[in-house]
Amino acid sequence: MYQTPRRILITGPESSGKSTLARTLAWATDGRYVEEVARKYLNQRNGQYAEADLLDIWRAQMAAQAAAEAEGPNYLFFDTGPEVLEIWAKVKFGRCDPRIVRSRQRQSYDLVLLCSPDLPWEPDPLREAPDTETRWDLFEAYQKIIGSHRVIAGAQRVAQALAAVRAMED
Repeated sequence: MYQTPRRILITGPESSGKSTLARTLAWATDGRYVEEVARKYLNQRNGQYAEADLLDIWRAQMAAQAAAEAEGPNYLFFDTGPEVLEIWAKVKFGRCDPRIVRSRQRQSYDLVLLCSPDLPWEPDPLREAPDTETRWDLFEAYQKIIGSHRVIAGAQRVAQALAAVRAMED
């Protein structure tokens, strides 16, 4: 019997522990981890991209989410969603394709975990915002557009997030 999976979005600024948290939660709950497509896409292009590439990334991300949902796991952990592309486009290009904005507005999650940028910056060739002030500005931008969410911060990130996921079972 097919059961609708619990959809959990893990989002936030660069270097805030999203991917590690999403993978850990999927493992701890026997759920399905849906990776951030942008990382693979940009790695294939040596980090080079244009505004039009964000639409391709969005399409691939939505396809990955749909494919994972069709597998019917109890939990789906999305390592970002269209909200990241919306903020990224607005910061980098001053605008965002309306299809990405509408997609973000239509997405429905059972739980949204917003990762605080309170972790030390980890250099990565694909990351563009190493300074603390910019990362906190981005965190505030996420808070404004994602609706209801739980902030995950500090050294006990996994415990906080797992407690939030387990609370959905009650």
